[in-house]
Amino acid sequence: MPAVTFQTLRLVSGLILFAFAATHFLNHAVGLFSLEAMDEVQEWRLLVTRSWPGMIVLAGALLTHAALAFAKTIQRGTWRLPPWELIQLATGFAIPLLLLPHLVETHVAHALFGVQDGYLYALALLWPKAAWIQTALLLLVWTHGCLGLHHWLKFRSWYRLAQPLLIILAVALPMAALMGFMVAGRSVAALLSDPGMAERMREVTHWPGELDAKWLGLFKMSAWIAAAALLVAGATIVVFRHIALLAAPKVAITFPGGATLQAAIGPTLLDSIRSHDLADPSACGGRARCGLCRVRVEKGAESLAAPSRAERAVLDELAAPGNVRLACQIRPAAPLTVTPLIGEVEMLAPIAAQDGGQGERRAVCLVDIRVRAFPAIAADRLASDLAFILNEIFGAVADAVDAHAGRIDRFLGDGVLAVFGELRGLDQGCRDALQAIQAMDLAMDRVNEKIGAEIGRPVELAIGARATEIVVGRLDLGRLTQIAVLGLGTEWPARMAQLADTRGWQLVLSGDVASRAGLGDLGDVSRETLAAGQGGALEVIGVSRARDIAVPSAALANPG
Repeated sequence: MPAVTFQTLRLVSGLILFAFAATHFLNHAVGLFSLEAMDEVQEWRLLVTRSWPGMIVLAGALLTHAALAFAKTIQRGTWRLPPWELIQLATGFAIPLLLLPHLVETHVAHALFGVQDGYLYALALLWPKAAWIQTALLLLVWTHGCLGLHHWLKFRSWYRLAQPLLIILAVALPMAALMGFMVAGRSVAALLSDPGMAERMREVTHWPGELDAKWLGLFKMSAWIAAAALLVAGATIVVFRHIALLAAPKVAITFPGGATLQAAIGPTLLDSIRSHDLADPSACGGRARCGLCRVRVEKGAESLAAPSRAERAVLDELAAPGNVRLACQIRPAAPLTVTPLIGEVEMLAPIAAQDGGQGERRAVCLVDIRVRAFPAIAADRLASDLAFILNEIFGAVADAVDAHAGRIDRFLGDGVLAVFGELRGLDQGCRDALQAIQAMDLAMDRVNEKIGAEIGRPVELAIGARATEIVVGRLDLGRLTQIAVLGLGTEWPARMAQLADTRGWQLVLSGDVASRAGLGDLGDVSRETLAAGQGGALEVIGVSRARDIAVPSAALANPG
């Protein structure tokens, strides 16, 4: 059972609050139809949110999220942060200043003075004099929540495919909510222009009397003062903590080539890297999700605390050796010597470290992706048109490779060679390769919607995939240094892609790819034998559509 960490609590509480905000905004959007419809939807929503369990969950989520965010903020070791983190911080601290008065005028007024705080009351209160405050609050809440959701989900393979639809929803929902708020607000304002209707509305909603209004004003002022005092206290703590870090003992962090920085004891290694304005490869905000800040600890590993469960899960997923750690999770307390492992830097390090060597043998899954009928597509076409078409095709292919831990090794004119398993092991590499091929198959549907009519035929791929041991080496090509697979092993995926093209299949894979990926019964597939030279042979499997293959997860592929 996974351990409950502060990060888990912050995530779960944030998701609860985001779900509440989304349903609340949907309720606003119903105002495009009628005020009565808004109230009817709100009654159903309040059955949950105003029930005792609902109020406990919502209040607990709000307090937990705010407290943990506040604690994380004052404990930061540096304020040199990516723009998205700064925006999320700014919106997070601006929200309470606008939200607390709204809560007092609605929830507190309802609880203490019996005000019926439905949409009739709320819109009469807000429109038009405070409409800009409500609009700003809605946009701040939505921006804050979408940023957090995006930077949590972006490391999941399915998210890249779903992202266009989610972007549309992320834009459409607040727009619909604001439009519904505006339409309903104008309707209520027109209704209340009649003094008789205004008086009737005050009776129906139990509008706060003069004394009640004074108490609500006092509560609002107290809420503002409390929030402001908390922000000032937090800022004071941050300033004094920064001064303390400047005076704190330092330890030397040594990087390849002898570069050294002096890091304060306490902050994470990632904080120290950021505070010295060095390259920051992380993409998750130091939340132990992306694994891009990993470093190999050459010296001083014994002085570090053992990995947390969150860090261990990421390292296990990457099949990282024992001396690899996440810079966002380790807090140096003694001198360290580390090598950043970022993209090709990670693959280059062990290769370059060999005595006089320029490469090493690795077991990988090679995937050759070719565009079927490419001569017909390219013939008599303007250079700009051909470049556009290829960018659409290979952009979709590259996105699928990147999303599944692969690497484009080279461009082949009418195709590309991709490599999987360099960092995650051969078995996982085979699964990653097949999942990437499935993603390519689905992506070509969207590509064909865009360019299929223009070229007069749908674009189809012919793909070959084989697991093999091959040399991965560094090529020094003048001023260009590149990591590439070397040797004759690359010819096999190309031959398999050619066979797929000839037979009209989408994919030809070797039997070892299928077995290492944990594929069971492949159903209606074709099997052939390719001559391997010197009396050998290679059994291959032809698949009509890659999307029809059921690729198991790592746990199912390796039970126990």
